[in-house]
Amino acid sequence: MPKSSSSSSKSSQSSVHNHNFGDGIREKTGHFLQKISDNIFASAGIKFIRIEPEHTELVLHFLNCNFLPYDLIAKSFNVTEDKVFNNAVEDFIKEGICVMATDHKGDILGVHLASIYRRGDWIKKVGTNISLGAAFDWSDAAKAREVKDKLLKLLGYDVWTVFEGQDCEVVAGDLLLCTSKETPFIGLGTELLRQGELAAKEKECDLALCVTTDSHIQSILRDCGYTLRSVFVLCDFKDEDGKLFLEDVDEDSTARVLLKNLRQ
Repeated sequence: MPKSSSSSSKSSQSSVHNHNFGDGIREKTGHFLQKISDNIFASAGIKFIRIEPEHTELVLHFLNCNFLPYDLIAKSFNVTEDKVFNNAVEDFIKEGICVMATDHKGDILGVHLASIYRRGDWIKKVGTNISLGAAFDWSDAAKAREVKDKLLKLLGYDVWTVFEGQDCEVVAGDLLLCTSKETPFIGLGTELLRQGELAAKEKECDLALCVTTDSHIQSILRDCGYTLRSVFVLCDFKDEDGKLFLEDVDEDSTARVLLKNLRQ
């Protein structure tokens, strides 16, 4: 990975801020997750369903239409499909804590994805640091992943460091929340997040961790009790020549790492 110049590094360091960790009853009926106190979504024919491996292709199609075209990093590099991303989604789904919202026709309206990290799981820890074939991949998707890695490093985002000094054994990390851009249902993202938290709790996850550049998702996370771990101002995210890595950013654009204690 290319190194930034000292001036770029100085600018980057001045833009990242670290924060201390901060801090409905639900039930599961079959494969459907329902919020007891609220039947608004149910009355509209919306179901919150645990994503199973047989749903993988449908979920990937949904993400290719509703996530990649709007993700700040992906669209900056014209990424329309990323096999590495697809493989990660497939692995997440197999872990059993991913949830989707479907309408009365069975079409996907939104997804909540996350991966389970357990303290001391050295096999997975080594796996997260290996990208087979990355040295021979010059695609736009590979360039986007390289820039994302730079940003994650500046943010100090590393799920494994959460275990250091924290009273936790299992973390739901790499959280991804995405809803259809055409959905008319207000609050769907918030409910998806809550249903995802329920699924994570059922797998004994103590904490949930997310990194996102989407201001709307950041707002949902904050309103649902997630606290800020670090933030980076994206207008300062530049290469050694002073060129912005990402398009369509302004002084209010940020990347944020947020965390929630699921045991409270």
